[in-house]
Amino acid sequence: AGPPGDLGAEIRGGAERGEFPYLGRLREEPGGGTCCVVSGKAPSPGDVLLEVNGTPVSGLTNRDTLAVIRHFREPIRLKTVKPGKVINKDLRHYLSLQFQKGSIDHKLQQVIRDNLYLRTIPCTTRAPRDGEVPGVDYNFISV
Repeated sequence: AGPPGDLGAEIRGGAERGEFPYLGRLREEPGGGTCCVVSGKAPSPGDVLLEVNGTPVSGLTNRDTLAVIRHFREPIRLKTVKPGKVINKDLRHYLSLQFQKGSIDHKLQQVIRDNLYLRTIPCTTRAPRDGEVPGVDYNFISV
């Protein structure tokens, strides 16, 4: 195993690419196998990462996803799914689908939107008001 917060797996994708975070290469341990202890099916490269120790990471940037992973001490538990027709790497595809209100997929879409807005700064063409900080409160643009 590597340093604390090291999964032994590369994390790829992220909201800045319009993608769910997903697993890249898995590091091999001496004697074969990966460093991950699993319940259920073993994770594999390409699996979509939904949660880290119960914290939703869908809609986060790659950097923010890695920060969530580093925040936790071992053991680090991942919730992943195999990519398919509904959930694959493409966030836009998933967000464009319609699900019944209250369903697991509908709730996941809301989590993604909430996480996306964490890094969103609105733009405006108006002049800054007293106390507003460019790049924090708004991106002030001219037309």
